[in-house]
Amino acid sequence: MPQTVDAIPSILTSYQQRIAAAMRADALASGSITGKMSGYHMGWLDEEGRTHAAATGKLVRPSLCLWACEASGGNADHALAAATALEWVHNFTLIHDDIQDGDTERHGRPTLWTLWGVAQGINAGDALHALAFRVLSESSADPEHSLRAVLALSTATLEVVEGQCLDLALEGRVQVPIRGYLRMVRAKTGALLGASLEIGALMAGALERTIRRFRRAGYLLGLAFQMRDDWLGTWGDSTLTGKSAVGDVYRRKASLPLVAAYATLSADKRADFIDAFSRSSEDATARIYALLSEAGGPELTRDFPLRFAEKAIDVVRSCSIEQRFLEDFSELARYVANRSH
Repeated sequence: MPQTVDAIPSILTSYQQRIAAAMRADALASGSITGKMSGYHMGWLDEEGRTHAAATGKLVRPSLCLWACEASGGNADHALAAATALEWVHNFTLIHDDIQDGDTERHGRPTLWTLWGVAQGINAGDALHALAFRVLSESSADPEHSLRAVLALSTATLEVVEGQCLDLALEGRVQVPIRGYLRMVRAKTGALLGASLEIGALMAGALERTIRRFRRAGYLLGLAFQMRDDWLGTWGDSTLTGKSAVGDVYRRKASLPLVAAYATLSADKRADFIDAFSRSSEDATARIYALLSEAGGPELTRDFPLRFAEKAIDVVRSCSIEQRFLEDFSELARYVANRSH
C-alpha cells in the first residue's frame, strides 16, 4: 500500500519563486474589479483588495513546463511566459469549476463566487483566460515556438472544457464504466498537464518524438492527479485539503471511488446504490458511504493513482533525458499520486 507523501518535490521548489514573481508582474491591476477578484482567488489580496498572504496552489503545471524545457536542453527563461500562461488558464478553470460544483471553500477560504456572486465569478475566470493568451502572445521567445505554444494551449483548453462538460453530464450517474471515467479525466485534468510538458519541450526546440512523449506522460500524470483528488474528495482529511471530504459524494459526482465501488458490488447492492444515488438526503449519503465501505472502502482505489504515475515515469524514461531530470520527475509523479492535500 502506498504511503502518503507530503515533502514538496524539488521540481516545485526549484521554480516556485520565479513563477510567482512573473505572475505578480503580469497580474491584472488590483484597482480593477477583475484584478481585485483574481488577486483574491490567487491568495494575494483579501476581499477588500488589501495585500494578503493566503495558501495558494502548488504551481504544478508551470513548474512542469519549466522542467520539461530544461530537461529537453533548453533555457527555462524561454518558457517562463508559457509557464505562467498555463497557470492562468488553470486558475480560470478553477474559478469556473467552483461555480459549477457549488464549492464554497478553496484553500480554507471562501471561494470567489461566494463573495462576488456567480456572474462576477464568471467574469473573473474569463479575464484570466484572456490574460493567459495575452501573456503568451507577448513572449520574447522564438516566434515559431511561441505560436506553437499558443496552439497547444488553446487545444488543451478546449479539451479541458469538454472534460468539464463530461464531468457535469456524468454527475448523478453511478453506472459509469471505467473507460467513460478515464475519458472524462483524461480531458478534464490530463489535457493541461500534457500541454505543460509538451509546451516546455517545444519551447526548448526538442525533437518531435520527445514532445509527443512528454505530452503523453502529462496525460498519464493527469490521470494520477485526478484519481488522487477523487480519493481525497471521498476519504481525505478536510483540515488538510481545505475542502469538504464528503463534497463529491454529496454532489453525486462520478468520481473514481464511486465508479469503482459500483463496479465491484453485487447486483442487489448496485440497485441499492442507484437508489441512494438518486436521493439527496443525509440518510442517502450515509447509505452511499456504507456501500463504499462494503465495496472495499479507502483501500479499493488507494493505489490506482500510483499505477498511472509509474506509467508516466516510464514514458519520460523513454525520452533518454539526463538521470537527474528523470529523478526529479519521478519524485513529483509519486508525490502527485500519494499526497494528502
